[in-house]
Amino acid sequence: MKTRGICLLVACLAVLPGAAMAQETYPSRPVRWVVPFPAGGPTDTLSRILTARLSEIWGQSVVVENKGGASGAIGTDFTAKAQPDGYTVMLGTQSTNASNMLFFPNLPYDPIKDFQPLTLIGTACMALVTAPNVPANTPKEFVEWAKKQDGGVSYASAAPGSSQHVAAELMVRRADMKATHIPYRGSSAAMPDLMSGRVAFMFDNLPSALPAARAGKVKALAQTCATRSPSAPDLPTMEESGFPDFAIEGWYGIFAPAKTPRPIVDKLSADINKVLMESASLEKWKTLGFDPIGTTPEVFAERQKADLAYWKKMIDYTGIKVE
Repeated sequence: MKTRGICLLVACLAVLPGAAMAQETYPSRPVRWVVPFPAGGPTDTLSRILTARLSEIWGQSVVVENKGGASGAIGTDFTAKAQPDGYTVMLGTQSTNASNMLFFPNLPYDPIKDFQPLTLIGTACMALVTAPNVPANTPKEFVEWAKKQDGGVSYASAAPGSSQHVAAELMVRRADMKATHIPYRGSSAAMPDLMSGRVAFMFDNLPSALPAARAGKVKALAQTCATRSPSAPDLPTMEESGFPDFAIEGWYGIFAPAKTPRPIVDKLSADINKVLMESASLEKWKTLGFDPIGTTPEVFAERQKADLAYWKKMIDYTGIKVE
């Protein structure tokens, strides 16, 4: 029995280095990177820049999978139920992992408890953009024009309950104008109808709004940043344009399923933050109107929880309800 006990101890000790080595070599196979919105939007654009560099660093494929629909809930639910082994991560937003729980009390997942925050990669405010044929160059001119349209105007959003939806309803309420909400499955799906004039306006995140505005496909009238974004220094804020207390900022963060092992959490957070702040990445972020941050998992978790109070206040004020 004594000899058998010694043998078991030796066998256990022999396994430990292998287990440690398995952690050290993570990732040893392709990583799935979920985007809970359709291809072509800001979450997709940011993801593809990050994953291309992570693939180089890790020597493993990082495959972007767009799982859009239900205001981001389909892809978010998929990630929540994935194995917590580090091989499924997701780029989430303040909608998917904060305010959606206010709009949809019967979500099949908990945006807080079912996820392990990795890093807040950054923030991006929005731009008020209109169809190119709208005869207005400022928010006030747009409101004056909109009020003259029989039956009001229509506006697009990336999804019901999204930050774009909240921003538009805030302006509609403040300006006392008539407007009909037309939700789409992501910003990229809405943009063609805005460009063609089928909808009059929308609030879209700077990473997707600025390229379209610079190409002359839409008009950008103002931004929702508290101060002008470095990537759009010539675009006035909504507050500068006569809309006080109109600073709305969205965020983007990377999540893993809850219970992902801490060594993997730390590696993912560190490597993503490294890529985020590389000089080549910073040039791309500036072009996109994206303000990178990079945080520890703990700091990101605090921001995620704190934002719930902010969005509840905004939702209560605008009276938005999502069926």
